[in-house]
Amino acid sequence: MAFNVLDMKESTLFVASSNEQLKQKALTLAKKIKLPFAGNLESLKQQKKNFSGSSFLVVSENLIYLKKELSGTSQPIFCDFLKWNKESKKSNLIKTMRGLPKPSVIIDATAGLGKDALVLSSLVEKLILIEIVPWVSVLLEDGIKNSRDSLPDLMHTHVICSNAKKFLLGLKFKPEAIYLDPMFENTGKSKAKREVQALRDLTVQTDEEELFKVALKKAKDRVVVKRHKKAKNLGGIKPTFSLKGRVVRYDVYSLKLS
Repeated sequence: MAFNVLDMKESTLFVASSNEQLKQKALTLAKKIKLPFAGNLESLKQQKKNFSGSSFLVVSENLIYLKKELSGTSQPIFCDFLKWNKESKKSNLIKTMRGLPKPSVIIDATAGLGKDALVLSSLVEKLILIEIVPWVSVLLEDGIKNSRDSLPDLMHTHVICSNAKKFLLGLKFKPEAIYLDPMFENTGKSKAKREVQALRDLTVQTDEEELFKVALKKAKDRVVVKRHKKAKNLGGIKPTFSLKGRVVRYDVYSLKLS
């Protein structure tokens, strides 16, 4: 999914450490991604009123995670590739990439938390994940680092924090496939999963139509766009074919046939 940096209004998102010992590590991260450092969680819980409505990118011993508010009931949000791998089922996403040789490159230009990266990384020898928001990119990198030993396909997955349109325009080669997963609009009554809802709350969507037009020029074989089943074709352009599921539709634009 694609996100843009939100005007933080004195910041609704802070970096924090899980304890005082990790303060320097958290400070270094905060400086790198240009977010304010708030302190450690133990001390912050005594200042709940000062941080009402805020979220925290927390540096802990074993992982980096997002925590919405300081409530004890707020579950950590992170790139849990090991859990997602257990839940993973054969999906229409695999079918959209059918015919691509293993020595191919796929670029996921709207990576978000990278859940679809698990599927895409198993299909080709190189997967590039583009994410514009620095703190989301940090979650991606940390999740991949913590999962590579158990999920060897992720060894060939590379995270780049960049504006996807600029990155694609600057490419010196043509990847076999480019994958786009724009943020779904609210098309139904069902509530989004908490990871997606958290990203909706803390980021805003970029203009995907411009990115889509660039992708069509830069991909060698195909562009795949993930849509809500009720959504209109991105940019009003009819796909070569579509694969529909219960909620999601994949629109495939074959460039070899165009």
